[in-house]
Amino acid sequence: MERTEMNIHQKLLKIADAAGILQKTKSGYNYKYVPEEEIQAKVTAGMQKYGVMLYHSIVPGTLQVMPYTYQKTKDKTINEFIVHADTIYTWVNVDKPEETVEVPWVLVGQMEDASQAFGAAETYCNRYFLMKSLQLATSEADPDNYRSKQKEAENYDDEKVLNAAVKEVVAMGSQLIKSGIAKDEVMGIVGKYNNGNQNPSSIKSIEVCTAVMKEFETLAANKPATTKKTTKGESK
Repeated sequence: MERTEMNIHQKLLKIADAAGILQKTKSGYNYKYVPEEEIQAKVTAGMQKYGVMLYHSIVPGTLQVMPYTYQKTKDKTINEFIVHADTIYTWVNVDKPEETVEVPWVLVGQMEDASQAFGAAETYCNRYFLMKSLQLATSEADPDNYRSKQKEAENYDDEKVLNAAVKEVVAMGSQLIKSGIAKDEVMGIVGKYNNGNQNPSSIKSIEVCTAVMKEFETLAANKPATTKKTTKGESK
């Protein structure tokens, strides 16, 4: 199936949206976390669908392996290694390989074996890069609760626009009635586009507000001009 043409940033947004909310299903070191395989399963599915590749490289000359000794208890000394390196993740649009996004990152690991410390650092680094670079939400509770809050935030601006449009309809309707147009006629226009409900405050879409305002404006334009009464002595 041919992919819709998108730039690298649009593709990354689609991948993040497809990954959705990640649930913390594993426990370790007294906290819950999202396992790497779950993150990769969701992210790589989006990468394959939208045609994006991710490359990870260590900045040459930055890898450090340092012995680290500390006293865990009075009678127990721990000898470990700390592995540290600067890294770069590069997102590539496979449909247009010249489109890339480079993200500087860092890896840090600490274990008794140097190779294990490096492996742990790579895993931890990769897990958190995918979550943070794509702004993937994690939750210990039901993900549906997060989706509900996300939907409220997405609709916030739309609701502000709708509320402003409804206020305009109410104001215009009141103005028409005050100008002498029958209230039934004005409210009838609202009901005509609002599923029979003549209360303008009940309007739930911008489209209805636009249709009502258009007919209000036509009604105002066609309203007969009132004849000014003259007083005695005034010229007619």
